[in-house]
Amino acid sequence: MKAFEKLFSIINYLEENKEARLQEIYTYLGITKSTAHRMLSILSNHHLVIKNAETKKYSLGIGFVQIAISVLENLDIRKIAGTYLSEINEETCETVHLAQLIDDQVVYIDKRESTHMIRMYSHIGKNAPIHCTGVGKAIMAFQEKQILERILAKSELERYTDNTITTEKMLLQELREIRKNGYALDREEHEEHIICIAAPICDHNGLVVASLSVTTMLHRKKLEDLLMYKDTLISKCREISKKMGCSNHE
Repeated sequence: MKAFEKLFSIINYLEENKEARLQEIYTYLGITKSTAHRMLSILSNHHLVIKNAETKKYSLGIGFVQIAISVLENLDIRKIAGTYLSEINEETCETVHLAQLIDDQVVYIDKRESTHMIRMYSHIGKNAPIHCTGVGKAIMAFQEKQILERILAKSELERYTDNTITTEKMLLQELREIRKNGYALDREEHEEHIICIAAPICDHNGLVVASLSVTTMLHRKKLEDLLMYKDTLISKCREISKKMGCSNHE
C-alpha cells in the first residue's frame, strides 16, 4: 500500500468510525503498528488528526474544517452555475439570468441571451428590484425575518408597471406564496410584456443567496408556458445548491 493510500485509508476509517484506537486502525487496515503510528503522526502534525489524551483514541482534527472553509469560501457560483444556465437556455431558447444577494442588493451576475431575434434588455452587474423581479422575489422569500426587514426598510417599492407590487403587506403575502411553491413569478411587474419564472439557490450554510430565472416576452410565451419549465428550473437550482455545499435544499 502506497504512502498516500495509507493516509487516505486512515482518514476514511476515522470518517466512518468517528474515533478509534491505534490497534483498531492498524488491524482493520491490515498495516503494521509502526506504519499506522507513523501515518497518524504525520496527520497529527498537520492538525488533520487529534488524539484524546484520556481515551487514547484518534479522531479527525480541525485541519479538515479549515480546509473545508477555504474550499467553500472560494466557490465561484458563476463557475458552478454556468453549465446549468447554458442547459436551460438551450432547452427554453429564452434569456436565463443568474442573480446573487450582495450587500443587501440583488445583482445580476451572469446571463445567457435568448436565441430569438427580439430580446429583452439586461446586463450583468445591474441591480434587480427585489419586489418586482422573479430573481429578487425568489431570493427575498427565503431570507430570515431580520434580514428581510432590513432590506425592505431600504426599498421604496417603486412602481414600474400597473402590475408592480407597491405595498409591503402585498409583497409579504407574495413572498409567503413563493416559499410554499418553491418558485417566483414576474407577471409584467418590472417591465410591460416581460414575464419570468425564478427559483432559489442556497449556499453551504443552507442560506438562499442566489436565484436562477427564465425570462421571456408575452408575444412568445404566456405564464402557463413558463410554468412548464418549473420542475426543470427547481431541479437545476437544487443541483447548483448541492455543488455549493448545501445539504438541506430539498
